[in-house]
Amino acid sequence: MKWGILATGNIAKKFASTINQMSKENEQLAAVGSRHIDSAKAFAREHDIPRYYDSYEALVNDPDVEAVYVATPNSLHYENCRLCLGIPIKRFSFLP
Repeated sequence: MKWGILATGNIAKKFASTINQMSKENEQLAAVGSRHIDSAKAFAREHDIPRYYDSYEALVNDPDVEAVYVATPNSLHYENCRLCLGIPIKRFSFLP
């Protein structure tokens, strides 16, 4: 599965490290989204992620992303999950 990571905090780093260890299971990181492009770029570089975005909307609209890991604070999960569910193609959203 090709994963997108929504946010770039500590829990996102743990998730990225885990997925990068699961390549034999066909798991891979496809993209990361952040509210700040510099944060997204640095995170992508650190975790070998091919694409990065400066908005969560751009991440969930990436046609290569098959699943989204929501790594924002709990208070933002509802809003972020609704964003993921609004995309017309099949997506999954996982909460930390």
